[in-house]
Parts: sequence; C-alpha cells; structure tokens
Amino acid sequence: MTRAQVRAGAQAGNALIEFAGALILLTIMFAGIFEIGYSFYTYATLVTGVRAGARYAALQLPGPATTKAVRNLVVYGDPAPPDRATAVVPGLSIDDVELISSPEASTVSVRGFEIDAVFMKMKLDGRPTVTFPAIVRGAR
Repeated sequence: MTRAQVRAGAQAGNALIEFAGALILLTIMFAGIFEIGYSFYTYATLVTGVRAGARYAALQLPGPATTKAVRNLVVYGDPAPPDRATAVVPGLSIDDVELISSPEASTVSVRGFEIDAVFMKMKLDGRPTVTFPAIVRGAR
C-alpha cells in the first residue's frame, strides 16, 4: 500500500466523523425549530378559537346554552359540533374553556391546558384570554 492510498483512506475516515458530528447538530437544530414552530402554531389556533368564542358570546344572551355553545366553538370550531367531532387542538377539552359573561362584556379564556409538543410541554393557564364588549340587540 502506498502512502497516497493510506492518506486517502484517512481523509475518508475524517470526513465520515465530521459528517456524523454535523448530522447530530443539524438533527438537534431541526427538532428545536419544529418544537417552537408547533408550539406557535398551536397557540395561534387557540387564540383564533378563543377570539371566535368571545365574539359569539358577545352576540348571544347569557345562559347555559350559550356557555355550552361557546365551549364547543372554541374546542371544535362549531357551536353545535357533530357526534365524534375532533378538537382543533389535540388534548383540548370543553373543561379547559372558561366563559365569564356580564352585561358589559364576555371573556373567554383557556385554563389548565398544556401544549404537548414532542420534547417539551408548555403550560397555558389563563392564556389566551379575549374579551369582547356585549352587543346590545335592537339598539341603533
């Protein structure tokens, strides 16, 4: 075996070791980017649902039927979801949605929910919260 052949084999071994090190770092970086992106996506979906629920509650008269419809709207995206409907955010249930109605405003928030991403959990207690002023029907 000549010296050139030995050097070429050593360089190929070095390249493999460098590739393995870079692959580990890139995998960790992509996993972190996915984790953060999924958390932001889930939070934005919750904000949209809570906003729609607060808007819906501000247009309705307070009562148990309205509370149930608002909770369904936040969780399923529909005030009267069909049987076996799936939540817009995995793990979200109607027990996690809180509605506070008064003659002046309606406030909807998510309580005790955790975004369960692949490697971490982010606890949302009272976030997101949206308040809409009550709309008086028939007033012009």
